[in-house]
Amino acid sequence: MKKLKWIIPVILIIALAGYFIMKPRLDAKNLEFTYTTFEIGDIEANISSTGTLEAINTVEIGTQISGTIERIYVDYNDKVVAGQLLAEMDLKLLNTNLISAKANLSVSKAQLNQAKTEFDRDQNLYDQKVIPERQFTNSKFTYEQAKSARDAASAAVKNIQVSMGYAKITSPISGTVTERSVEEGQTVAASFSTPTLFIIAEDLSQMQILADVDESDIGYIKNQMKVRFTVQTYPETYFLGNVSQIRLQPIKVNNVVNYQVVVDVDNREGKLLPGMTANLEFITETAKNVLLLNNSAFRFRPTEDMLEEIKPLLIEKANRLLPDSLQQNFESALNNDETYTPANYKKKLPSKFDGFFYKGPDGKLDFKFVEIGIKSGLQSEITRFLDGTPLKSGNKAVNSIKSQD
Repeated sequence: MKKLKWIIPVILIIALAGYFIMKPRLDAKNLEFTYTTFEIGDIEANISSTGTLEAINTVEIGTQISGTIERIYVDYNDKVVAGQLLAEMDLKLLNTNLISAKANLSVSKAQLNQAKTEFDRDQNLYDQKVIPERQFTNSKFTYEQAKSARDAASAAVKNIQVSMGYAKITSPISGTVTERSVEEGQTVAASFSTPTLFIIAEDLSQMQILADVDESDIGYIKNQMKVRFTVQTYPETYFLGNVSQIRLQPIKVNNVVNYQVVVDVDNREGKLLPGMTANLEFITETAKNVLLLNNSAFRFRPTEDMLEEIKPLLIEKANRLLPDSLQQNFESALNNDETYTPANYKKKLPSKFDGFFYKGPDGKLDFKFVEIGIKSGLQSEITRFLDGTPLKSGNKAVNSIKSQD
């Protein structure tokens, strides 16, 4: 009887120890999962960016002379044609300068006539050896000097006349006035740089977006690539464009390198205005009627016990299904206690390959390797199952743990 009393506690202790040892296994088998379903649909991959809408060709119009704006003939949003008069400068000062320059030219011409008469006379006397060579040389120098003075005075007159031509400011292109920077009576100075009076956009029915693309994404951008974008004033309307240029000059801001991409946009409806901010999506890849799986299945993290139970199956399937170049690295990662964790158990798989958990026909947890095509933020295209099973919709993949008994 005493022996029996001693044996019973021992049995209870062993049973309790066995229970706690086996409990994780039992818990793992009793897990309930939620699932995501394979479906047939369309998918696209895109790169997001922001940019600013601009007219394709804009011209800044200024003045090459200083003075006061006397008249302005156009305003914001006015349509203009090439050669149209936009503004006029005050000509009072230039007219005064022209009168003075013409007077100086007349004096120079009179001095030249006098010098020529004296030179002709001295040349005749010198030929007859009546006057010395020195006197003749001085006469010749005076004559040449008078010719140069006449030419300088004539150039001064022409210079003022050209400046008076600049007083009439005309449009070099046909387009729309998008900016007017001056008012009538305002004084502008052109001593150091040409001041901008107007900005004219040539054709607002065709516009462009200048978008900054990160260096990590620029390699996916190609000429003529389709672009979809929205603007804040029409948040539910999608506009389309095409990449027309990838500018090779890097733009570095806060140690981040970007490249500017030019997107051409059709604006015949006139909804888009210069300066609007556009939120763009560069459509890098598209596929229609393909098998899709929600990315939550690939992000699912099993419990440590699930991972331990499935490990032999993972090794067997990896050796049988993965390319030779991946088998050794993947298996070594599975046998590494530090890397074989719920967060990293697929770490050695390249982006082209992935895998998901599912329940087989026998109700047991299983794992399947897949090859990935296009991947978006929500879904991924499944191009093939590595075990050769056919692609079809309706099957389910585990994407989370529902509850645990």
